[in-house]
Amino acid sequence: MKKAKIISLTAAALLAVAPIVSTSIVSATDATQTGNTVTSNNTQTTTSETEQKISAQYTHDGKTEEIDPNNQTFQIAANSTFDPTNITLTNGDTVKISGKVSVVSNPVDTSKAGDSFTVQLSGVNNSTISYQVFVKPTGLFQLNLPQSYVTGLGDTDTVYQGQEYYITNNVRFARGEFFTGISNQSQNATNNSVKWVATKYLANSKTTTSDAETKTATMRVMHTALLYNKNGDSLGEKYNSYRQVTVNASIVTINGTKYYKLANRDAYIKATNISGVGRVLTKNAYIYATSKRRADRTVLKKGETITTYGGSYKFKNGKRYYRIEGATATNKRYVKVVNFE
Repeated sequence: MKKAKIISLTAAALLAVAPIVSTSIVSATDATQTGNTVTSNNTQTTTSETEQKISAQYTHDGKTEEIDPNNQTFQIAANSTFDPTNITLTNGDTVKISGKVSVVSNPVDTSKAGDSFTVQLSGVNNSTISYQVFVKPTGLFQLNLPQSYVTGLGDTDTVYQGQEYYITNNVRFARGEFFTGISNQSQNATNNSVKWVATKYLANSKTTTSDAETKTATMRVMHTALLYNKNGDSLGEKYNSYRQVTVNASIVTINGTKYYKLANRDAYIKATNISGVGRVLTKNAYIYATSKRRADRTVLKKGETITTYGGSYKFKNGKRYYRIEGATATNKRYVKVVNFE
C-alpha cells in the first residue's frame, strides 16, 4: 500500500513538471528556428546586394568574362550607334552592362571623332558608376599624355608626349583595363605590328589650340641634337643625348620637318631626336650594346614597330645601327639598320 502511494506521488510530480520541461523544449526549438530565419534573411540580403552590383559582360572571340565597367575607357567607331548599356567596340567586341541600371548621363556624340565623353549610370541602393567613351579618329592623332611618356603592354610599347599615331580598330582587355593598338604606319595595322597603349591615354589626348600652345612637357633628348631657329636654320649649338629638356607639347612643322620648341627659349629641336620615329622590322633582330656585344637576349620580331631616334650610327665594324627605345646612358640599345630595310 505504501509502495503504491509513493509511486502515485512520483507520477504526479512528474506530470506537474512535464509542462514546464515541454515548454522549455518548445521555446528552445522556436529560438533555434528564429535564429535560422534571421540567418537566412541575412544571407538573402547579402545575395541581393551582390546581384545589385553593377558589372559588365565582356565578349571577345566568342568568350565572355565579367569585368568592372567603372572607370573604364571604351573605344567605339565614329558615326556608330551607341547604347550606354550595350557597347560595341571598334573591333566588334561587346561590353554589356548587367544589373538593374538607369542612365544618369549620356552625352556621347559619335559624330565627333577624336572626342571623349563620360557616361554615368546608377543602380539600386544609389550605387553609381562612370566610364569614358573614346570615339576613334581618322588620320594621325597627336598624343597629349599626363607625363612625358607612358608605357604600354610590351617592352617596346612606350610612347612619348606629342607623338602622332594612327588609331587602329584593334582593342584588347588586359591588366584590368582596355588597350588600343596604335601605329605610325597605317590605320589598318594588324595586331602584331602595333603598339598597345591604354585607351584612357588616347581619350585624354584631345587638345585645343590654346591648350597646345601653353602645355609643356619634360622630355629626354635621345640623340645628339642641333638647335634651330623658327626658320629651320641651325643656331650652331647642340644638346647631347640623354639631356632633359622642357618643350612645348605641340609639335610644329618647319619646312616639312617636325620640331619641338624649347619652352624657355626661342629654339627648336628636331622631333626625331626626342620622340623618335617608328620603323617596322623586315626581319627578326637582336638588340646590341656595342658592335660585339648584345644588350640582352631579346629577339625583336619581324613586323614589330620599333621607335628609333635621329640618324644612324656607324660602328667600328662598319655597320650602321639605330638607337632604339629604352636606351639610357647606362643601357645602350641599338638595332642594325639593315633589319628595317
